[in-house]
Formats: sequence, C-alpha cells, structure tokens
Amino acid sequence: MIWSNRDNYVGHWIDSKMHGLGTMRYADRRIYTGGWLNGRKSGPGIMSWPKGEKCDADWIDDKAVCDAICFPQCSNGGKCTGPNSCTCTSLWTGPRCETPSKFNKWKQNAIIVAGGYGGGQKLNQLHYPIGIFIDEKKTIFIADWMNHRIVEWKYNATEGQIIAGGNKEGNRMDQLNEPTDVIVDQQNHSIIIADRGNGRVIQWLNQNQQILIENIHCFGLAINKNGFLYVSNHKKNEVRRWKMGEYNNEGIVVAGGNGKGNQLNQLNLPTFIFVDEDQSVYVTDLSNHRVMKWRKDAKEGTIVAGGNGRGGNLNQLSEPAGVIVDDLGQIYVADVGNHRVMRWCEGKKEGEIVVGGNGEGNQSNQLNNPMGLSFDDEGNLYVADYGHRIAKFEIIL
Repeated sequence: MIWSNRDNYVGHWIDSKMHGLGTMRYADRRIYTGGWLNGRKSGPGIMSWPKGEKCDADWIDDKAVCDAICFPQCSNGGKCTGPNSCTCTSLWTGPRCETPSKFNKWKQNAIIVAGGYGGGQKLNQLHYPIGIFIDEKKTIFIADWMNHRIVEWKYNATEGQIIAGGNKEGNRMDQLNEPTDVIVDQQNHSIIIADRGNGRVIQWLNQNQQILIENIHCFGLAINKNGFLYVSNHKKNEVRRWKMGEYNNEGIVVAGGNGKGNQLNQLNLPTFIFVDEDQSVYVTDLSNHRVMKWRKDAKEGTIVAGGNGRGGNLNQLSEPAGVIVDDLGQIYVADVGNHRVMRWCEGKKEGEIVVGGNGEGNQSNQLNNPMGLSFDDEGNLYVADYGHRIAKFEIIL
C-alpha cells in the first residue's frame, strides 16, 4: 500500500488497517518493522532513522514503552556503532553515549503537604487518610478515614477545610462513616465520595449532598471522560459501572462478579480502581496481592502487577492499595505491607521501587502503609499514608 504522501506499507491487514506483522517505510525515510494492531504500532518492533538511530522496543498505540533501547545520543559529535554497544567513534574519553532515561524518577525525600502533625481532628491534622484526588490547581481532596470527613487542602496551605462530614460518625446527610475514596467531577466541580461505613456513594455539590448509590459495600471510585462512574464493591468482589446521572439501576459489572477467589475472572477484596482512555479497568485485588486489568467488555482480567503471593520481592506485592496508570501504560501501585510505591510495566515479571522501600516509618524517605496515590499536572507523586499525612515526591526533570 502506498499513500499519497509516499508512505509505503507491506504486511498484514484486517478491516483495511495494518494488523499483524508488517513494515512501514515512511516518506521521511524512517522504517518500522514489527507488530501492528488496528493501524497502530503494537507489540515488539524496531524503528530506524536515516542516520542509523534505532529504537528496539515494545510498542502500544504507536508509543515505545517498557525497556526501549533508543540510541544514539553521543557527546562531542560521536555516534554509536550498534544497538546495545553505546560505543562512540569519536576520540572523546568521557562518558560514551548519553542514553536518555526511559522513565520518570522522583526525589526520594518527600515534602509533607498535608497533615504530618500526628493523628487528630484539628484542621492541620489527619487521622488515617486513604483516598486522595489532586485537581488542576493542586488542591488535594482527602478521604480522612477515621475523622469521618472529606478535607480540601489548597496548594501551600497550612491547614485543610472540611467540605463534607466532620460531624462525627453517622448516617445523616451531614455525616460520613469511614469514607475511603473521593474524586472530583471537574465538569460540574462536584465531589463524589465512597461513604463505605454507610454503604453508599454520595455527591456533594453546591453545599448539598445527594445519595447516588445505596446499599453498596463501596471502597474505590473512578470516573472517565466517557461519563461513567466506576465503583469497587469489596464484599461482592466486583467493580460496577454507572452512566453518570443514571443511578436508578444496578449498573454493569466490568470486573469480577464471579465470587471470591484468585482465578482470572475473580477478585478477593478489590479496593482502589483506575480507568484508562480505552475504558480498561485496573483494580487492586488486595487479598490476592495483585493488580488486575480488565479490558472493556472482557470476561476475565489479566495480572499486571504482583500475583506471586504475598511478599517483598520485586515480583510480589503485599496488600496493594492505590493504583494509577500513566500515559505510557506504566502502572503505579501503593504496596501497603512493604511500605513502598512500585512501578510495573504490563507484561513484565517484576516491578521496580519508585519511592519508599526503606522500612515502615515517618521519615522523609519512608512510608507508613501507603494507601492513596495521585499525580498532579506536573508529574509530582502524592502518597497518603498511615503516618497521618500526605507526602509529595517531586519529579526529577
């Protein structure tokens, strides 16, 4: 197939799209040979450039991810002689080839941006925060679990503001009972809360609270741009989806729902969830010590982190909690029992420690049972932990 811009493709097709194995010779003289899925580079493949640079990587949706070997970037005018050698042809005696870092990294000493003054009810204190949400203004919304309240903590503020609950444990409309998660619908600036102890999902909008879903053992929440609300049910071991604004139904099961267990179509105490742009659901399967990914309309999930029993090795998790996925498909999970945050790449057998992993504690390089995770727009990482605080790990640019 030759396009009008002189791109030339030879390979497999399905439904008029590149699908399978094939080679694309671009008009700008780039050449890609490898896997394709619905017209996009997907799976193992090699991209080469006219001057000899290559990128041998796994690809998802035209993006190189997971252990990409991209080269060369040599100092002093040198150039690499081969894919993995990083040997420069110049006589310069310094570092040979500058290989750019594949993944983001964060400073290992955190800044405490909320709480950190021991467990308590004062406005500068938290008591076992769990779920967190960061908006575009870097305001932190916190499910302050044992204070039975939702706290809004503005950027650089020295104390928070109670925006829901805070009137002791109870089931009145002005009360909460052990809330576990909070998200912000930035379309209408409403706050949606998993009021776990009361078995309900509620919405807080313009000083008014409304029950959206009743009689549900809710824990984690997520919304996506398609206008769906996702809720994990840790008693029924499932995740359900509702169309936003349409809650007078049972919703649709999108993960689990086949009883408690460790099979690929089962969950065992699901907690936090994340939904990507393809409507795939990532759910932390706490008692199975793994993170599962359920693609849209799938009948079973795949293990994308952990799944090798409870433990502290790099291929294990211990009661995972918060989960988020970045634009490259890398999975970040709060590894509660190991007091660390891990990064996993789908398909890899091991993860890597991003922050923490220095034992349980409240020092700036330690975590204490990390729970909720969130990124801000700059890529800084926020962690809620049982040290009654929200820790911010700044990205290294």
